[in-house]
Amino acid sequence: MKKSLWVKTASFFVDILLEKQKSEYSGSLEVICRKGRYALCTDNAVYSYDDLYHNFRDVFCKIKLNELDIKNVLVLGLGLGSVPLLLEKTFLKNYTYTLVEIDPVVVGLAKKYTLSNLQSPLNVVCADALEFVKSCKQKFDMIAVDIFIDDQVPSVFESVDFLQNVKLLLSPDALLLYNRLAYNESLEHRTQQFFDAEFNLVFQNAVILPVSGNKMFLNRPL
Repeated sequence: MKKSLWVKTASFFVDILLEKQKSEYSGSLEVICRKGRYALCTDNAVYSYDDLYHNFRDVFCKIKLNELDIKNVLVLGLGLGSVPLLLEKTFLKNYTYTLVEIDPVVVGLAKKYTLSNLQSPLNVVCADALEFVKSCKQKFDMIAVDIFIDDQVPSVFESVDFLQNVKLLLSPDALLLYNRLAYNESLEHRTQQFFDAEFNLVFQNAVILPVSGNKMFLNRPL
């Protein structure tokens, strides 16, 4: 869906609500035009924000993408597709994507507003990421975990079992990016606790990158 010129211009001064839907998983979902981009928002979180999704944009700026042999990317948690959009449009990468999202409302919004603008080969799978990683046999060169229900990561995606299943999907020298909220003391504490108790247990060389109020866990140093 193309933004009209007046909507795009007006959105630099005030958020323009384009659509509001109820989701079984996230409650109220809003698609907003903000600063000329599409943002997908819940009451307490921004699920996706085109090329201004700074947590992933900041990490991609730090990663030497040209030095990595990346052909295929798995994204767990779709939003409006900021991860493939950033990699294709901002970083000019030609990857193949598997995009996994449990919420059919989010899938529908992504297809309506953003995914049709991408040239990269992509496969959208409407499924529970927990079950997907158990059954998937493919290996990936990069995996991005961006799973939230509002501003919380469901506890099943903090389990050692989930992390071990994700690890099995990584090709040799692959990169895992796990997005975590850390904009207040409570979230910061939970994020650090998860890193120390579970993430670092599965990925012994793991590191944390602070990014725009979030923390990004990586399975290895850059």
